[in-house]
Amino acid sequence: MKRMYQLKVLAWIGSVALASALAFLLLAWFIPPFKALEPDRQLYTIRHQELRDNNPLYTNLFLQSIKHHNGYLVLGTSESNDLTEGNYYDFLNADTTLKIGFSLVAGAGRTPCTYFPLIQSNDNVRGLKVIFMINPRYWCNPYARSNKQYFSRYVSTAEYKRANHPKNKLVNDILKINRPHVPLVNRIGDGMCLFLDRLRRKYYQDLVFDLKPDKFSRSLHYLVRQKSFDEYPGFGKLDSTQYDFEHNVAKGYNVSDNLFYVDTSVAYRYDELRAMISVCKEHDVDITFVVGPYNKLAFEKACPEQIPMLDEVCQNIINICRQEKVPYIDATDLSDTPGVFKDTQHHSSYGAYFIYLKIKNYVLEKENR
Repeated sequence: MKRMYQLKVLAWIGSVALASALAFLLLAWFIPPFKALEPDRQLYTIRHQELRDNNPLYTNLFLQSIKHHNGYLVLGTSESNDLTEGNYYDFLNADTTLKIGFSLVAGAGRTPCTYFPLIQSNDNVRGLKVIFMINPRYWCNPYARSNKQYFSRYVSTAEYKRANHPKNKLVNDILKINRPHVPLVNRIGDGMCLFLDRLRRKYYQDLVFDLKPDKFSRSLHYLVRQKSFDEYPGFGKLDSTQYDFEHNVAKGYNVSDNLFYVDTSVAYRYDELRAMISVCKEHDVDITFVVGPYNKLAFEKACPEQIPMLDEVCQNIINICRQEKVPYIDATDLSDTPGVFKDTQHHSSYGAYFIYLKIKNYVLEKENR
């Protein structure tokens, strides 16, 4: 009798749980999608997770706001992350002579392939003006090859599958290198995660924002342009007391332990660049590349024999841009300028100042044609 009672209780609990789950699923269908109005200001950036999943509520609004305000989207790798004393896009946004805003998406390992799924699956990229910073150090070991961990960090399985179709062989070849065959168990798990996330969005996104539209507005990252150059200590200035001019790095940085060697035998980065150019042309993305500098003075101290190969890499990148007839900004002449770098891979705020000047001149010429 006691056992039957226990079984009945368990059965009742199971029935309640099942009914609750079904109700949760059914009610989600009745929650209308939240429709956001075009913001009156340009959005500055987007959360990585929303971009990774290509969440239409955020990605569409982000891209539309940039185009609506005739702005630019700046893309880059780790050299384009925040700098305490200001990076090149900070200076561009603080320049009152420019009436154009610059939005940003950047991160370590955010090379072109991480944007392929978004470009191929979101029509809002058409007509978008993009400035892409190329760091030549990604043609060095260990960055010269594909990095599946970086790719998975920035591209969800769902977005990869959506973009992985045979329309563009250059793009698909790169995607397959970064996302090889996924085991069946992982695919089932990824599919379940995608389904649960979309279900969850109905409640924490559509329902919440429908009830409280102000909460959605507060979740957006608007572009703020009221800063002046005076608020950026690194604008055209260098604190010589905190700098190692011998190795062209910030004082205290150990150059010998952090230099990587050039690997000219690997063609992956060139193929990735060609694929980026191809997919941008295919989807009417107005892209301009910035061929960034490398720390030539540090290489002269540590391994001067590598310099001809790095110079060759920079020239090869420029040649591809010329062959494919895409605009580029050549910042490689900053490679041997003292103070431009904070380490062997990333430019300093002082270096960002010179990059800013080059981009500014290009944008002024482009917009005034």
